[in-house]
Amino acid sequence: MVCDAESLLRAFVASRRGLALSALVLIALVSLALFVGLGADPVGRSSEGRCVEVVRRMVESGDWLVPRLGSTVRLQKPPLFYWAAAVVAELSGVTGPWSARAVSAVAALALAALVLVWGRALGGGGLGLIAAGSLAAMQQFTSSGRRGDAEMLLALLSTAALFCFDRMHAERRRALLPIFAALLGLAFLTKATAVLFSVALPIAVYLALRRELRVLRQPRVLAALAAAAAIGVSWYVAVLVFVPGAFESLRTALLLPLGSAQSHGGSAHFRAPWWYLSVLPVRAAPASVLLPLVIWRLWTTRLQRDDPRQRFAALVFLVPFAAFSLLPQKQKHYTLSMLPGLALCSADAVVAAARELGARFRLALRAVGGAFALIGLAATVALALFFVWVEGVAPAAVSAAAALPLALFGAAAAAAAVGRPASFGASWLAGFLLALAVGRGVVETRVAAIGRSYQELPIDERERLAAVVREHTWFARLVVLELGNPAADGEDDDD
Repeated sequence: MVCDAESLLRAFVASRRGLALSALVLIALVSLALFVGLGADPVGRSSEGRCVEVVRRMVESGDWLVPRLGSTVRLQKPPLFYWAAAVVAELSGVTGPWSARAVSAVAALALAALVLVWGRALGGGGLGLIAAGSLAAMQQFTSSGRRGDAEMLLALLSTAALFCFDRMHAERRRALLPIFAALLGLAFLTKATAVLFSVALPIAVYLALRRELRVLRQPRVLAALAAAAAIGVSWYVAVLVFVPGAFESLRTALLLPLGSAQSHGGSAHFRAPWWYLSVLPVRAAPASVLLPLVIWRLWTTRLQRDDPRQRFAALVFLVPFAAFSLLPQKQKHYTLSMLPGLALCSADAVVAAARELGARFRLALRAVGGAFALIGLAATVALALFFVWVEGVAPAAVSAAAALPLALFGAAAAAAAVGRPASFGASWLAGFLLALAVGRGVVETRVAAIGRSYQELPIDERERLAAVVREHTWFARLVVLELGNPAADGEDDDD
């Protein structure tokens, strides 16, 4: 039966209608993971709190040129994210965290769709779905997609510019050059010099490997780069003209990502060059389980020597990884720029491993896939117990709601046991995104709310919750249910 399901699934995805329906289902599941409980999350990072307050002040004052935190002029970042969040706030009438987070969530959804389209261009619809699914299964993707700061908008614009370059170079579509320039300029308006590492450097390395750097001297290309620069510096010029003392603040902000001793600010996190070797697997988890396959694939193909488009996708991952590793100052969220390229490499590696490794790949799927399916089943049970024990929902209602993710993880376990990767991937990813939507969008926010307001609850409710913690200590530790003491975010701050 699983074998038949595998064949039917592959045939379904191979059809045009099947691919479209599969993509819609995936985007819908990613939407749930991003938007459920989006406004209820507590503001866990001071950087997000600053963005929310800057947007609030921008909307209330009507001054959209100069970002301000309270009465302090804030020029550390370009304003495109602030402008986008302010537009959402104006349209929705909400100036709290939701407006800023909605920009990041929409950008994350668009990024998943973009990676799907890019993957399809590289190797067909199946590879595109695997790439988008891999990205959605990376911890930092959903975390940054639910956070009200500029990182996800930057990732979207940077990846869109890189994909635009891929199509221009591979398909000789010169008409895309103005679009590339616009995307590059907007990315610079989102986070300035970070674009040098996430966009400019991968393109330069790719052209250098192909000995085609001379194309950068073509008049059309120079004009496009000039247009991108004009877009990128337009706000800086306006600020220098209208804001006294802006030059020194802007100079410090632009030098900060480069680790200059002359720069000062809240982002001064000096790390060893090998720091990201331990950070990336955590930030890309659980999809980082595919990293050994990625390394194997890149090694055996000599960095995709015979496939220029796959090589460029690999460089989109590897070049920012190397560049940010060499910078003196590092933060965890810098890995976000590496994830789209890693997702594309992961998809190619999975397809190649299923084709070339045969029995060894199926054996690994049984071991690793079976473990992941069991973890999914256990996580679903834990979520169900939360609603029964903590929220007091009727067990029958909880069981009915948990039936779908339990069935999906059960199907994933069965597919892993017989070595069917497509069936396993589809079932497990759907179950994972459903569980993630409930766990992060409902349970985490509820746990944080209980911790903050525990002392204000009625005495009988406090006693009931205390009994749950006392009688089910393992469960309280698992969901970090600390009465009156909400867990801290623990994420690195970012200025």
